[in-house]
Amino acid sequence: MYSTQPIADTYSSLYFLNLGASPFLLSVMFFMGSLAIALVQFPGGYLADKHGRKWLIGTMSFGLALGYLFFIFAPSWEFIVLGMVFQNLCLIYMPAMMALMIDSLDPNKRGIGFNFQSVLVSLISLPAPLIAASLVLVNGEYIAPQSNMGMRIAYAMVFLAYLIAAFMRIKLKETLSNDNNVRPHLLQAFREYPKVVKESCQLWGKVPKSAFYLFLTTIGINSLVAGCHIYFVVYATDVLKISCATYAWVIALMYISIAVPSILSGFKMDSVGRKQFLILGYILYIPSMLVFVVAADFYLMLVAFFLFGLGNLLRVNSSQVLLGDLIPRELRGKAVGFLQFFLYVAQALVYLLVGFLYEYLAPWLPFVLLSCSAVPFGLLVALKISEPKTKEI
Repeated sequence: MYSTQPIADTYSSLYFLNLGASPFLLSVMFFMGSLAIALVQFPGGYLADKHGRKWLIGTMSFGLALGYLFFIFAPSWEFIVLGMVFQNLCLIYMPAMMALMIDSLDPNKRGIGFNFQSVLVSLISLPAPLIAASLVLVNGEYIAPQSNMGMRIAYAMVFLAYLIAAFMRIKLKETLSNDNNVRPHLLQAFREYPKVVKESCQLWGKVPKSAFYLFLTTIGINSLVAGCHIYFVVYATDVLKISCATYAWVIALMYISIAVPSILSGFKMDSVGRKQFLILGYILYIPSMLVFVVAADFYLMLVAFFLFGLGNLLRVNSSQVLLGDLIPRELRGKAVGFLQFFLYVAQALVYLLVGFLYEYLAPWLPFVLLSCSAVPFGLLVALKISEPKTKEI
């Protein structure tokens, strides 16, 4: 899945713009997608803890793959929105996937486990931006309609990869041991939505306070990172006048340049703790975004994305590992569902804010906002989050 996804992602925002969207409409598109994914996170977490992880992941993965047909055949940006909403409803399996991943790793090796996975994903993603450039660009630039056809081919490749992955996921091994690992009706979880929300909220009285502060900081920073991400290629090509071909090389080199420090940090994360790497991830957002807004050449752009890519990887992995250390196995699905619900609601609102700032005030403002916000969020991590003496299995 992750070897093909960046092929489409590299120039996806330009594709949506060429299908009739404006820069602000990009934020509206992702706003609607985020609301859809938020809607299913509570029932997803409830089902993951009550009936097991495997069946939910295996079933919904097929829906996720089929959603790419909207992207392949879309005549306008409105069809992309339909595809986003359909796919994000299928991501009801996200709490189950996160819980299964945490369940499957030895508590003392979660750091290297998550970081090794991220490095592997980075390495297999390395050719993707270059493949995207060869499929999409005409003389090094995005030129419709030829480039749009290249994007449709890219999404077709992603569709096939996701479909193959869905068949493979049927063979996943269940990690939750109980007598309820049977396939329920999905509508059951939605009929019990108030009960599901109540049970998910009650779990915060059963876990350390550090888990709640981790939840708050994750929601804040994730929303801003996601909002900025959809405008990276637009800002680089339209404002900084970086060629689309150069942008592809920068992204490819980012994947390979963060591999070694990521592996090393994984080993250290298990031996010296997760918290300092979480703080380092926040710190790296500060210079990365400040360099990006003025990166008018290849080398500055490369520095900006190296710092951003490494910071994002350290922050995401250390927060996931720390979440696993703090939350008991039988509560992880609900905890992740609770986190993801508020994360995607916040993310939806931030998409609109970022889109407004980008199109109507100044295009560099969203990136500076991310840089500045990393300071208070990093301080909150440093002052309010403590690592548990005994890690949850």
